Amino acid sequence: MSDRTLTSLVDEVDEWGPVDWWRLELRSFVTTPYAQHALVVLAPKEAVRAEHTGVRAGSCLQSLAYMFLLVAPLVGAAAMLRWVAGGSAFDFPLAFAGVLTLISFLATAWSEYQRFRHPRAVSQSGIRTTTLMHIVPGLFTALIAITAGRELLGDGTWVWLVVILADVVVYAAILVRGVTIKDGPQNPHDNVDQSVKEIPPSTLSGIMAERDAAIDLLVARGKITADVGAEARATAPGWLALTLAPQAGSAYYRPDQA
Repeated sequence: MSDRTLTSLVDEVDEWGPVDWWRLELRSFVTTPYAQHALVVLAPKEAVRAEHTGVRAGSCLQSLAYMFLLVAPLVGAAAMLRWVAGGSAFDFPLAFAGVLTLISFLATAWSEYQRFRHPRAVSQSGIRTTTLMHIVPGLFTALIAITAGRELLGDGTWVWLVVILADVVVYAAILVRGVTIKDGPQNPHDNVDQSVKEIPPSTLSGIMAERDAAIDLLVARGKITADVGAEARATAPGWLALTLAPQAGSAYYRPDQA
């Protein structure tokens, strides 16, 4: 469907249900990707498949950079292991591993910059996976370099060892820091509030006006009651589906748990 307005969603759905509140919420924030992503984490799969289908060049590039960030230390460690198994002084791959780590370090710097600009709470498992995929292979590479490759660390090759160890230290610090930032979002619901705060006031007022107009249309069409419409209009930005249809979300929430 080419018409992706909120009005078209109201027209499309004959019997309004919990998933449709999530679809309306996600579609209302389509022009503000950071806010929509915060809601995608909480939304049911049916709503995400229907409303979060666009592929953006920026998101693709960010995903590719993240994948490289994860695999670069592993590739470097694998090259070092292969060298130990049958390499020579002429193909000592520490520089190769160091270059990969340096490039991934730039991706790390960008990720941390984005985390500073758009602070979000992340999952403990996500932090653990990302950090250990740098710490473990980094230490493995360093161990091989200072044992089997000790005599080959001259002529500046040792600089790459410093790069790899620096990366290990940075990710160890990230692991210790944990999943949240002091005075920042502490859970996925705080992420929603934070993402809404980052929206320019003029843009947010336009989003809310369109959302409330869609709610009024739902009442006028008899798809929801006037009482439900009043409750919906009273919800804060980003909290429409979390309030009206929390049980449909992927992370169940009730307002009395706030």
